[in-house]
Formats: sequence, C-alpha cells, structure tokens
Amino acid sequence: MVDTIDVTQAAPFIPEIWANTALPILRANITLTPRVYSDSDVGGFSVGDTLNIPYPGTLATSDKTAGTAYTLAQPTGETLVPVVLNKHKAVSFIVEDIVRAEQNQDVMRRYSEAAAIALAEKIELDGFAVAEAASHSIGTYGTDLDFADVLNAWKTLTDNKAPSGDRFMAVSTKDLVALVGDTDIQAWAAFARGGQIVGDPTNLGALGGFQEVLASQLVTAAAATPVQTKNIAWRRDALICAFRGLPEPPAGSGAVAANVRDPESGVVLRTLMAYDATYGGVRVTLECLYGWKILDEAKLLLVKS
Repeated sequence: MVDTIDVTQAAPFIPEIWANTALPILRANITLTPRVYSDSDVGGFSVGDTLNIPYPGTLATSDKTAGTAYTLAQPTGETLVPVVLNKHKAVSFIVEDIVRAEQNQDVMRRYSEAAAIALAEKIELDGFAVAEAASHSIGTYGTDLDFADVLNAWKTLTDNKAPSGDRFMAVSTKDLVALVGDTDIQAWAAFARGGQIVGDPTNLGALGGFQEVLASQLVTAAAATPVQTKNIAWRRDALICAFRGLPEPPAGSGAVAANVRDPESGVVLRTLMAYDATYGGVRVTLECLYGWKILDEAKLLLVKS
C-alpha cells in the first residue's frame, strides 16, 4: 500500500493549481490591463509571433423610404490590426519540497503572490509605456490634477467622437490625493455621494464622465524639471492587450506545464514545472506572453501633471 505522494505522482496536477492560485492575485494588481480590449487564447505561440486581430470600423446611417430596400452600410476603417507578441515575462524559483508546498496552501500562496505581483507590474508598465505615446494630450507638467482637468479630459475624448461609456482614467497617487482635496469635487460629492468622496483609496469610482478614476503607482513620473507625470485617460477600445499561451514542453523532457486563462482580465498565465537536479528541488516558472497596441488614437489621451 502506497501512503505517500511523491513528486512524480503529484506533478501532473500542480501546474493548474499554481496558475489558478496566482491569477486572482495578478488580477487584483492590474489597473490598465482589464479595462482595455482583450484578445487571448491558451493555444501555444512563441515570442515574436504576430497576431492579425479584426478591428471593426464605423457604420453610417441611411434613409429608409417606403417600398425601397434597406441600404447596406459598409464599415469604414475596418481593418486587421497586427499585434506582435513581443513581451515574454517570467518569474522562476525553486521549491525544494513541492508536494508539501502544494498541500500547504499558505506556502503555495506566498510563492504565487510574489510571482503574480512581479508579473502584474511588468504587464502594466508595458501597457502604460504604449499608452503614453498617445497623440492627444491635455494638462501641464508640474501641476497637480483637479476637477477641471477631469472634465477637460472628458471633453477632449467627446470632441474626438469617442463614444460615451467604458471610459477610464488612471492617475498617479499624488494626483489622486490632489483630486480628493479639490473643493469642486468635495462640493460635488456632498451633493451626489452624501459627502463620501473615496470608498476605496485606489478608485474614486464614477467621476466627471468617467466610469472609474483609478490610482496606480505605476503611472510614469519621468525625471525632468518639473517632473513629468503621465496620467492616462482612455475608452476601452483605445488599446488592446493580446495574450497567448506558450507551447507545451517537449515530450519526455520531464517537465509539465499548463496554460490557464483568467476570464475576467483575459490574462493567460503558464506554469512550467520540472525537477532541477542542480538545486535538488522543483523549478516553478510562472510566465506570460503578450503584446500591447493602440487601436484608436481618438479614444486615448495623455493627461499631464
């Protein structure tokens, strides 16, 4: 009778367990990624692959008169958007007693949390770097945001014909503090929210025509005189982040892997596991393959402060 589980017996089940433990933590630490268009699949791809993702154009109305057929609208601007999977980020570490780690949820969560937070930061930083290249901007470097800036961002997106709804703003922590202290926002909150401005210090909620105004410590503050803080305002379809799974390890290599997709954020996370004789433990790697792309400049705005 076998009363123990060794690494070989446990290994086929571990990658999914680790990935599903890490994904909720990763999701909780991203601001930009879950609020843009997502295109993801767990199928195996390699870094450098290019995806051609259909992007719908705009449709025009037409008059309908009695006794005549409907006029078929032809999409304007419909295209295939090339998104290069040029980002492959990984966190790799050794767990010397993998079975005990799997059985001890606290141990597994600690490892998963550290890896997920590291991956989340890299994914977000890559997204902000792309978004900061927006061709439209408002605000002034060196001047904290106020309610007028939020309304100006709303106006600019609206004048650019970005549809209402699904609009977001990501601001630096110093700008969130400035917005909370703005007397115009306080007066509005007194009327609309019974005086409560902030329920969650990372999210001001609906404000000034935006569905959410969120704080992120990853908003770029570029060294200059004055410091250039690059907040972002966008509609969901202004940007896309495409995730793909990574290939299965070669048969007979002794490694096991699982690609798992988070249905809420679209993030695809692969867990790769193999015994490492050099360190006498199981090497666990959590990794993501993805690419960012601007879809529509009119729906994206750099908000300087």
